[in-house]
Amino acid sequence: KPQKQILITGPINSARLVTLAGNTRPEARARNDRGRVPDKARLDHLFLLLRRPAETERALEQYIHDLTDPHSPDFHHWPTAREYGEQYGLAPEDIDTIVQWLKSYGFVVNGVYPNGVLIDFSGTVRQVREAFHTEIHHLVVKGVKHIANMSDPKIPAALAPAVVGVVSLNDFMPKPMH
Repeated sequence: KPQKQILITGPINSARLVTLAGNTRPEARARNDRGRVPDKARLDHLFLLLRRPAETERALEQYIHDLTDPHSPDFHHWPTAREYGEQYGLAPEDIDTIVQWLKSYGFVVNGVYPNGVLIDFSGTVRQVREAFHTEIHHLVVKGVKHIANMSDPKIPAALAPAVVGVVSLNDFMPKPMH
């Protein structure tokens, strides 16, 4: 099995931040804002989506193609979640670094998904503000109460090569398209 590329190569410096663009709901606007959610409010099962190295992403795309190609030796050889993660997830060193960073802010890490690209964690609004440099506010959208982050989160630059974003800093649920 080939050695996995490690993406987090420098020290984590909380003074050097990068913005995780595209991680704010369009409804998180002043017209819908009803003020900050209290610091002590619990946010359970937040999800941090991780980024595969480009080479691994290309290999995964080829594998997905091969799964449906009758001429491929991988045709219909469906992997388990663990096999998928071992082959196409992040390096364990990167996952460990991110988990330790989350824990350093007091978050509880509920688990790392076997796919190797999703971390489930829980904490308070205050911990989110301190770790991700964004505020969670109450919103009212079309008469329905919600909570959401009001700006894109920020993380230390050293983590950026391995992190796509925080998937769930809000309580909006998908709606059917029909």
